[in-house]
Amino acid sequence: MPANIIDLPYELLSAILEEAAELNTHENAQYTYGLSQAPEPLKDVRMQRVVRGQVPPDMLKWSAVDAIRQVNRQCHQWASEYALRDLYITRWRGSERWLPFHTRSFPMIADFRPLRWIQSRKIHTVPTNFSSIAVYRDPYHSLRKTFQLFESNPALAWCVRRISFVGYYSLETNAMMFGIIRRCTNLEYVTLPWTALRYGSTEDWSRLLGRNKDHHSISSLELLAVDLKQSQIDNARNQVDKKPLNYPKVDFSGLKRLKIFGQSNFMPLTDEDLIAISHTAVNLRDLHITGTASVTIDGIGALANSSDATLEILEHSPLTADGFEHPDPKSLCGQKQHLCPKILECPRLRNLSLSLPSICEDLFGDTSVNWSGEIQIRIGTVCGHHPISMRTSAMARTKFWRVLDQARCLMNLREKRGVQLDIEIFINNWIFEPRRFRVHGNLDVAEVASGGRWPPERIFSSKGPYGQTGLYGKDEGPYEVVLEDVFKQGLSKHYVSF
Repeated sequence: MPANIIDLPYELLSAILEEAAELNTHENAQYTYGLSQAPEPLKDVRMQRVVRGQVPPDMLKWSAVDAIRQVNRQCHQWASEYALRDLYITRWRGSERWLPFHTRSFPMIADFRPLRWIQSRKIHTVPTNFSSIAVYRDPYHSLRKTFQLFESNPALAWCVRRISFVGYYSLETNAMMFGIIRRCTNLEYVTLPWTALRYGSTEDWSRLLGRNKDHHSISSLELLAVDLKQSQIDNARNQVDKKPLNYPKVDFSGLKRLKIFGQSNFMPLTDEDLIAISHTAVNLRDLHITGTASVTIDGIGALANSSDATLEILEHSPLTADGFEHPDPKSLCGQKQHLCPKILECPRLRNLSLSLPSICEDLFGDTSVNWSGEIQIRIGTVCGHHPISMRTSAMARTKFWRVLDQARCLMNLREKRGVQLDIEIFINNWIFEPRRFRVHGNLDVAEVASGGRWPPERIFSSKGPYGQTGLYGKDEGPYEVVLEDVFKQGLSKHYVSF
């Protein structure tokens, strides 16, 4: 039996240290607390303690292994890998003040620290008798310090497997982000602001994607987009586009997961960007594009075409400001891609959440698909018909009822094969559940039009325009649910329409 814990097999030692770190995490400060407002000089202001939020996970891990790092070289290496495996670098926001705060080691000595938020395990331990003056903190402080740390300690940068940058949208910060990434040679998951596709050089992106020597390819890339202030948009130093996607050295063939989230008013991502990425992104397994109105089905189709042999998860949810009325910002007349056949040609596709201008009536007629879980299809009409036809054409509605029947047959077939499949179809302002023969939507207008005679029974629905997540900021009021046959009766009497 080993005489020292260090002599244990590394796997066993790692399990013991991880358990100790988890226990330390529960003992350390888990939440950040602050004051309801900043105290002003010569003013008697009543302040209250408020809970701001949880301490970031990477900070919790770093504090939890503080003692373990000091044991010996082996424990230091393990603690570094444990604490730095996931790294979140967020831009500092807001002002701060000098607060008299006592140190743990020397409680009798006041230590003036530039803290806006105080970490504590219990809220009653936060003092409120502060007397302070306003100070300034560099909003890029965390980014600069991380860059300096990894530049002077490459061994620490080697421990990082996942890194996320949030709030850095300028050309200056882009250089520091890629400087940090350059030193993290074992990265697997990266989250960047969308501006990195504008400011990053060909060399930056080829190194990130593993095309350079001694750099392996990342497997997951997330691009987050937000609206910028007008002052940031007007800044001439930010009006730069190096167009790295135009160069063959920027190769996405090693990427397994691509996620794009959010919309921006400054150099947003477009179909041209996705089409350029699709030239080399031939091995994607997961594709998520959410809340991005500047990207249409054309860009989604290009990526689906290039990765049709490997694609397993496909999600496209615009969630645009114009809401649920049309799932795709482009009109049918401008559509260049017809994605329905391509969906069926992806042999590994199993999870699907997609917004299409129209749907083929035989989309669910192919029984060879491997779909499982929840399938959500948001459409404007059936293929071959204008969206207005759903209100005026009996043929278009007949094709849609056929889509629902085929969806039911496919779900029953998959269930017989031991696979659970649930399909939901969103069309305009209605949500159809084929398995349960239910239709969800706002029936207030229909009740008024029918003089209170329809629907015969009002049942509250927990679903909103985007499924079970509520109304997503809409003003229609609560949704209700009726059976399909009842909904068809309402259509025939013109109480409701598509």
